[in-house]
Amino acid sequence: MATSSLTQCPPLGFGGKYYHVSADGGSCVRQSSFFGGQAVLNQGVGYSVVLGFGAFFAVFTSFLVWLEKRYVGSRHTSEWFNTAGRNVKTGLIASVIVSQWTWAATILQSSNVAWEYGVSGPFWYASGATIQVLLFGIMAIEIKRKAPHAHTVCEIVRARWGTAAHIVFLVFCFMTNIIVTAMLLLGGSAVVNALTGMNIYAASFLIPLGVIVYTLAGGLKATFLASYIHSVIVHVVLVIFVYLVYTASSELGSPSVVYRHLLEVASKSRSCQEPISNSGQSCGPVSGNYGGSYLTMLSSGGLVFGIINIVGNFGTVFVDNGYWVSAIAARPSSTHKGYLLGGLVWFAVPFSLATSLGLGALALDLPITASEASHGLVPPATAIALMGKGGAVLLLTMLFMAVTSAGSSELIAVSSLCTYDIYRTYINPNASGKKILRVSRSIILGFGCFMGVLAVILNKAGVSLGWMYLAMGVIVGSAVLPIAFMLLWRKANAFGAILGTISGCILGIITWLVVTSVEYGRVNLETTGRNAPMLAGNLVSILTGGAIHAICSFLWPQNYDWETTKEITMVEKDKTDLPSEEFKEENLNRAKAWIVRWGEFSKGYFTFWAVIAIAWGTIGSSVIIALPVMESWQTIQSVCVGMFTNDQLMEKIQELNVKLQSVVSAIPEAERLCLLEVEKTKKLDASEQQVLPA
Repeated sequence: MATSSLTQCPPLGFGGKYYHVSADGGSCVRQSSFFGGQAVLNQGVGYSVVLGFGAFFAVFTSFLVWLEKRYVGSRHTSEWFNTAGRNVKTGLIASVIVSQWTWAATILQSSNVAWEYGVSGPFWYASGATIQVLLFGIMAIEIKRKAPHAHTVCEIVRARWGTAAHIVFLVFCFMTNIIVTAMLLLGGSAVVNALTGMNIYAASFLIPLGVIVYTLAGGLKATFLASYIHSVIVHVVLVIFVYLVYTASSELGSPSVVYRHLLEVASKSRSCQEPISNSGQSCGPVSGNYGGSYLTMLSSGGLVFGIINIVGNFGTVFVDNGYWVSAIAARPSSTHKGYLLGGLVWFAVPFSLATSLGLGALALDLPITASEASHGLVPPATAIALMGKGGAVLLLTMLFMAVTSAGSSELIAVSSLCTYDIYRTYINPNASGKKILRVSRSIILGFGCFMGVLAVILNKAGVSLGWMYLAMGVIVGSAVLPIAFMLLWRKANAFGAILGTISGCILGIITWLVVTSVEYGRVNLETTGRNAPMLAGNLVSILTGGAIHAICSFLWPQNYDWETTKEITMVEKDKTDLPSEEFKEENLNRAKAWIVRWGEFSKGYFTFWAVIAIAWGTIGSSVIIALPVMESWQTIQSVCVGMFTNDQLMEKIQELNVKLQSVVSAIPEAERLCLLEVEKTKKLDASEQQVLPA
């Protein structure tokens, strides 16, 4: 028996570096974990990435905002700070949606479910979080039709349903922002700590630092510009990893090799007893998957995760003020296209990345433990296995881009809520633009510091990224349908919205905890994070909230006409260069209609699946990198001309002269006075010149 073990170490013929022969020479022993508490990079790299990139983006993004102000003529008012002038084009909106929706969980949790369920994991993660963004495009158009001057979603709630509903939804929006922020920093700090050994609490405070600086300087437009740059970097790294796994790697390098390895790691004949494998590591057939295979979409665990994912992500899109702010910032003709394009391109990020790094971890037979996976360490493990320290640095860079970009969106979302829904509504209704701007910046600074404190508390409590990701729908899911009804259904009333949102949340949490207790006999972080209680809690929360609101609205319909939402006012009347056609009802309805129209794998089919992942990732990356630059080329040219020549200044002076001449010509008396003044000035200059020689 010992001889048999020794001739099969490693047991599958690959992944040999993670196995060794026991001291007595009698058995093959698998490494107990991938990281083993040891950092791949030194702490200096961690601090360099966090502080170096943070400082670079703080300076560079602030510089871009200054260039726009200096050479394009943007006025940095409170309206501009919080809405980016309501004139953002399709490409940049799409880029912002991709960046805003690319959380730490997008990179980390997607690969975790691939490691856990196989090919179904990336599909359920990507599809379960894409539909919300696509559908939100309808809400974005409705904002332009029914509340064109709103700053936040809660302003619209108050205008339609009054103060009580306003306070309830304000609380749920804040909870959503806190949950998203928690996930960003939990995932980011855990990976930085695992890869570099950087103190996890220091990482929690330092990661948001650069974001705070450039958001303070440039507001929403700064976050949009930074989001574009972050998206470029994320997609470049994405393409590198996808091609590495499926074409360039010496250990994998083709879909056929990955396919063969996935069959072997889940083989029913594989021995999974200690010491050849350890508890919590991937080994042998997958429970709940058809045939125990990783190469099947028929996965009960994957399906349950998909449902939880869909419900939870409806909450973190429809109840996250950040998405409403982005919709408000978009020009009407760009809104629907930006959200659809952004949603479709975003699909490539988790799908392609998890299909490469998540399945790659299984195909390499990496000794990742369930605990490491729940903390988001599957992608860095695969990156390190294939590229060594270079892979760790690339993954760390990609993660930092995702965390800081989505983090800046959360800062603006919270700042807008506090500024317009608390300060301007209840404290100082007549606040000037300067006061609004000052409050906005104060909130950004305050919430930025709170982000670090929150991450420290959750890390101390032992909360993981995976647990928080699954629980979000239970907590905020009940507000999804009432918020959608607010803009889509004239009968929806305030009483039903309040009752449904609060009751759905309470019943969802009760169901979650009761199912946990009945199923597992104890209630703690580990048991509450399992699929059955999470599924029950998520479904009860979203369905109860919507059902109660619908019933109340049918019994006591409001029959609202949206007149009061159209009366929401701006603080400053900023000049806009948008043509009036942008706001015509028929054009907005046409845009809305444009949105509304909307077994086990064989070796060959898996190859097709991998090719789709590669193509989608490549094309999506190309679009999101190139389109914003193409659309803004005229502005970029204007900035460059203004920086290096005086031609632009002369053109503006000539334009001003033409306008003045037109005004003077239209008023004969004004023209006569102007000519007299010019003649007088000439005579005065001539007399002065005659005096000077004397």
